[in-house]
Amino acid sequence: MRFPARAVAVVVALLLCVAGQEHDGQRQTEVDQWKCPEVRNVSCACDLPHTLRCTGGKSTFETVAAALKNLSGATSVSLLDCTVQNVASLPARMLEGVSLHGLVVSSGDIKSVSESAFAGLASPLQALGLPNNQLERVPSAALAILIGLERLDLSHNQLHTVHNSSFKGSPNLTFLDLSNNSIRFISQDAFVNLPFLKVLRLQNNLLTSASTSHLQGLRSLVELDLSSNLLSGQLGPSTLPRLPKLQIISLAHNQLNSVRRGSFAGLENIVSLTLSHNQIDVLEDHGFRAVPTLSHLDLANNRIVAVSSASLSHLTKLKTLDLSHNFLRSLTSDLIAPLKSVQDLKLDDNDISIIADGALSSANYITSLSLSDNPLNCDCSLLYFAGWLSNHSSVSTASDTAVCATPPTLENGLLKDLTLTKLVCGGEDSVPPPEGPLTMLQSYSGMKISLRSYQFDGMRISLGWSVNAPVVSYYCKALVIYEHVDNHEVLLDSKPVRCNSSQLPDAKSLTLSLSASELEPAHTYRYCLVLIEGYADESDEMAMVLGCSDNVALVPNANQLHHAGNGRLEPNIQNITSSFMSPSSLFVAVHLQLLQTSHADSGKCTITLSVYSLAKPVARHRLNCTAPWTTVTDLPAEKSYQICASVGNKFPDDDEDTMICTSVDSPASRDWLAGLLNAKSYAFLLSATCTATVFLFVLLAYKTACKACKKPDNTNVLQTHQCFLPVPPIDNGAQRPRYVKLQATTVL
Repeated sequence: MRFPARAVAVVVALLLCVAGQEHDGQRQTEVDQWKCPEVRNVSCACDLPHTLRCTGGKSTFETVAAALKNLSGATSVSLLDCTVQNVASLPARMLEGVSLHGLVVSSGDIKSVSESAFAGLASPLQALGLPNNQLERVPSAALAILIGLERLDLSHNQLHTVHNSSFKGSPNLTFLDLSNNSIRFISQDAFVNLPFLKVLRLQNNLLTSASTSHLQGLRSLVELDLSSNLLSGQLGPSTLPRLPKLQIISLAHNQLNSVRRGSFAGLENIVSLTLSHNQIDVLEDHGFRAVPTLSHLDLANNRIVAVSSASLSHLTKLKTLDLSHNFLRSLTSDLIAPLKSVQDLKLDDNDISIIADGALSSANYITSLSLSDNPLNCDCSLLYFAGWLSNHSSVSTASDTAVCATPPTLENGLLKDLTLTKLVCGGEDSVPPPEGPLTMLQSYSGMKISLRSYQFDGMRISLGWSVNAPVVSYYCKALVIYEHVDNHEVLLDSKPVRCNSSQLPDAKSLTLSLSASELEPAHTYRYCLVLIEGYADESDEMAMVLGCSDNVALVPNANQLHHAGNGRLEPNIQNITSSFMSPSSLFVAVHLQLLQTSHADSGKCTITLSVYSLAKPVARHRLNCTAPWTTVTDLPAEKSYQICASVGNKFPDDDEDTMICTSVDSPASRDWLAGLLNAKSYAFLLSATCTATVFLFVLLAYKTACKACKKPDNTNVLQTHQCFLPVPPIDNGAQRPRYVKLQATTVL
């Protein structure tokens, strides 16, 4: 099989640089006079001056060598490209007496190279390509003969290790291509013998951070490609060694999840950085402090929701920034202000619905802005951006990619074509942006959910919900938590919740308890509870009901078991809630109603808890009333469990008259919505109706509505799907068209 033309063209270009030492006039004269040499019994052709390409079998080298010996001037060959068949090893002295600057040999079968394969060449070989073969190790001994070798291509082989001695005999290498191999390990001093190496290509291998940290000693390296490897976790100070002259680096198509402060220490001269197609969701403040020279930054196809002003604050020379295919919710001055020199900004396929006032006021040099596939909400909040577009008509693509998604009457319209009178708020067709304040939403049957009490003791949060409906019958599905960040809301977490109104003392009062360990003190959060009305089919989205709190700051405000005066608090179990932490562990919280009594002795308060499977106890715990929650571990694999609690030292099954019980299904029996929420998948149903705006979590609509607009898939890459499709009207037929915005985040 002939080596791919692209790679051969690269080698040819390199060789022309190597061989072209003559004056331009002399070189042009030789090109005009050069003739392709005749080689008998082997298929050969010339498509470039001084370049000969031959295809044959085992005798190819012997035949070609005989034809090329003693050639010079008008018939000399600088590059020989041989594709041979049924050759598993390169023989000794294969081209003895031939004068070449560059040699490319490929067959798809070569597994070994004789130590003296390149001995006897009439001139020093400067470039060698052995691509598209089956080499399992670097042919170090054969390479050691080529003292003047500057460029080496070993791509598309089966190399799995780079040893300390692999390139010991090739100190003059300036270009090394090891891409498309199976390299898992690089010795610590593998490249210290290459002081002049400028380009190193290691893409499409199996390297982890443990090996990339061994790329030391490359004090002349200018370009490094580590894309499509197995780099994972944080990009931090230990991921790469000091490479003082490095200017271009690619880490694309890996599994990095964050950029930490100090990540680029020792890489102070980088001008181009590619981090696309990773899983990055955190850009730590001052993460790019060490690379103020950066002019090109590619962060496309990641999981970035927001960029703080300090994240990019040191990139004053950045000219190109690609943030397309992420999850940005808005465009603010925090992103743009630090980028004093930005010219090309790509924001395609995000979740941008708002462009804040003054967001682009500091973008004095911008020449290209792309916003396609964003759900722009064309109301009064876009007046600033509409004015900016009209004053910057020379900015490429901006006007043609700013397309309205809402309100429905402006859907698919270009913002540049709208008059300012169309950008209004509060009109009949106005729909609030997804990240704006969520109103209290209600179902078609009239069920309403509202937060009646909020308690935080520094460790756990207790949420007391009121559920009102003509007939109260429901079961719990999920608790969704949003964080209020920079005037918009970010989906932070989705927790499956289990409860059944028939098992509660009061179906109109529901209390949930959750740990605050993953939340930040003093930050502001909104809590939304999802219930399913009655006993409807779980695929029926019309049975879902959502209730949300206002924004609440996470500060301690009460202690539910705080003692007052000389009295004693008498606990009474109100209800029990539970949720699975893993398939075999269950978090259980007992919610108490406290009654003040006149006893002087406060005494001790204990809750006994039992978990049953098939009517048999599988776990027992005693809890203190000051911390009435626990995690039950090592549960057997069953479909459902019953949880019972009572006040006192006796376990519930010993004192059945006082016990309060509830039941919970195992993770194996959880439905599609729990799985959807665990994956942080969500969907917005925004409707402009004359009665209410409905917010629903619905997977079936996502599966059907987004089928037509699914974007090209990339394996192991986080995808975002968005659609704006009409929803069939309800029975009265008088309702205006409703629109579904479906967004899903899925790790494949």
